[in-house]
Amino acid sequence: MLCVRGFQRLKAVLSPPGNQSLRSLTASSDGVQQREEWVKMDNPFKEPQKGCILCNVPVDYKNIQLLTQFVSPHTGRIYGRHITGLCGRKQKEISRAIKKAQSIGTCPLTSPPQTHFTCCFSVSAINERN
Repeated sequence: MLCVRGFQRLKAVLSPPGNQSLRSLTASSDGVQQREEWVKMDNPFKEPQKGCILCNVPVDYKNIQLLTQFVSPHTGRIYGRHITGLCGRKQKEISRAIKKAQSIGTCPLTSPPQTHFTCCFSVSAINERN
């Protein structure tokens, strides 16, 4: 400790009076240059913002093909935001358009029951062939 103090005193005596301020300026200017060299970069770990799939699509009650994608084919209920992934504004627009289309009669309340694939040949017709 005493050695360090003695060295600091010697350094102050041996160095000219203007060097200390010059040294402090060069040290600070190096810091400024380093900051200027830094490149601003987006956070690579930030997740991209999830966008609504219909924000750029106009919603119309006459577009039945679009509206039926947001209605359950079994119950006829409108899917919620947690299922569709729409923003609140577009979910309201879709709901209003579906209700309007259903009240007009262009969009069915429920879809017709699904018919399963049936064989076009009966067992008796196959037996007659053989």
